Amino acid sequence: MTAKGPHRRDGYRYRAEDGRFCIDIQLKTSRQLFDGRDPAPFRERDLDEHAVDYLVGAVLELPRNAAVKLVFWISDEPMPQLPDATLIEAVRAHFGHEEAHLDRKLRQHFRRGQLFLLVGLTVLVAFLTLAELTSAMPPGHVRQVFREGLVITGWVAMWRPLEVLLYDWWPLLQDRRLRRRLREAPTEVHHARAPEGAATCLSARRSSS
Repeated sequence: MTAKGPHRRDGYRYRAEDGRFCIDIQLKTSRQLFDGRDPAPFRERDLDEHAVDYLVGAVLELPRNAAVKLVFWISDEPMPQLPDATLIEAVRAHFGHEEAHLDRKLRQHFRRGQLFLLVGLTVLVAFLTLAELTSAMPPGHVRQVFREGLVITGWVAMWRPLEVLLYDWWPLLQDRRLRRRLREAPTEVHHARAPEGAATCLSARRSSS
């Protein structure tokens, strides 16, 4: 995937149209947009990984709340021509599938975090209880070291559950929002070369050429 001809506006390399940033992808044929290894019908076929990376990267570059539009420019479509509606439906289905996958991963993540929390709390209670039992030992440095070691170990057991429940889920949430943003973005298909100055990319796979 190579970018060329960026047109900067408001500090961004994407052209604006009707109040939206346009993410342009220039292709020779519509089939370049799809993973040629996937035997499924076009409506259900995965998109080319380079195209997906470009679209996701483009959205990441733009402001979080900026309106975006996906525009596919197809310069040399052979006959029979893939219907534009099929291409648009396939793009939305792909990002809808990825969004659903990330939604499942989020639910699994929180279930795993709850399990870790249960284990961590059990270990914490057990070690704090053992720490209290050290009061039966003779006073001295040994008892103090043993008691402090049990307390610290118990709290260390809570580190991973808290990390999972408080921090690790943010990247998954961000990825899900990105896919939803791409799925909901207006999408257009033009059978022409991309306009001069538009940020365009061409799939590295040229199997259809």
